[in-house]
Amino acid sequence: MVLQLTEYFSRLLSLFEALPAYHTDCLTLAGRGVRLHTPSDVLRGRLLPAISHLLVEGGGAETALTIWYAVDADLPGKVAAPPWPGFNAQGFNTELDQEAVQIFFQPWQRQVFLYSRSKRTGIYWAQTAADLPWWEASFPFRIIFHFWTRDLPAQLVHAGAMAREGKGVLITGPSGSGKSTSCLTLLRAGYQYLGDDYVWVELGGCPHVHTLYQTAKVAPDNLRERFPDWLPHVVNKELLGQQKAIFYIREQWRNAFINAAALNAVLLPKVMPQERSVFEQIRPAQALLAMAPTTLHHLPHHREAAYQKLMKISAALPCFRWNLGTNSKLFEQSFDQLYADELS
Repeated sequence: MVLQLTEYFSRLLSLFEALPAYHTDCLTLAGRGVRLHTPSDVLRGRLLPAISHLLVEGGGAETALTIWYAVDADLPGKVAAPPWPGFNAQGFNTELDQEAVQIFFQPWQRQVFLYSRSKRTGIYWAQTAADLPWWEASFPFRIIFHFWTRDLPAQLVHAGAMAREGKGVLITGPSGSGKSTSCLTLLRAGYQYLGDDYVWVELGGCPHVHTLYQTAKVAPDNLRERFPDWLPHVVNKELLGQQKAIFYIREQWRNAFINAAALNAVLLPKVMPQERSVFEQIRPAQALLAMAPTTLHHLPHHREAAYQKLMKISAALPCFRWNLGTNSKLFEQSFDQLYADELS
């Protein structure tokens, strides 16, 4: 008899629920309560810093999502790898019925993400702490948060977000477009930071963006060229040859860190061989084509529902291409000019 995905989830959940003791951390994300349970001091220490700004004392909001996470050594029994063939490079399996339970699994990695819609419960398992990919600590539980949004008026978006006086903009586009560099350059210039990789967008009424992760990542070459003065703030200095530099923004730039802002525009940066940085208004469809492919590539589950939400975001906001010039002072002036001319 072929093991069903719902039964696989139940078997894993039973291992967690049999634990005699575990840590519980309470978060509030966009007004919703999240409970994280783990018996692992190591995983907790590695995964919690990126979402520490969401921590609340005393329970916070009513629980809307529960996440259990651990490695094999923490559990009363070993976790079997998913037994089904057919998982692609993006962790998706087209042959499985994922209406009730969703699963993300890349066979070459020893980690699994699961989510039950009816229980509103996610599971993250890695075989050992050494099997935790370095990038997982920069956006922990990203896959489970995406699973959760299937039934919410919200969406994870592969984008940065910055604000001025509480007015936020999404900065999106493919890797290499200048998205992260633009966000961090604006952060250094004194603008408000909400994220440079993945952010949480609420769609009810006026769209709002929420900071999901307080981490920022910079490639080592980019760090040396553009942000050499930030080297003392890198939290993984000893691994820079193998990893991107990771920063905890709230801890180092507390005055620039905010948790949420109303969204006022979508910006598509593009590096150009010119001195000045200038904006030009574009159609919502062009913004959608910049925002959707990377988000849906990294988060392939319930793509149609996610695509519809991304379409609503692009249709609800003015959209601009931001042609990035080489003069950093003029770059900042162009951002100020956008707010003065278009978003006032």
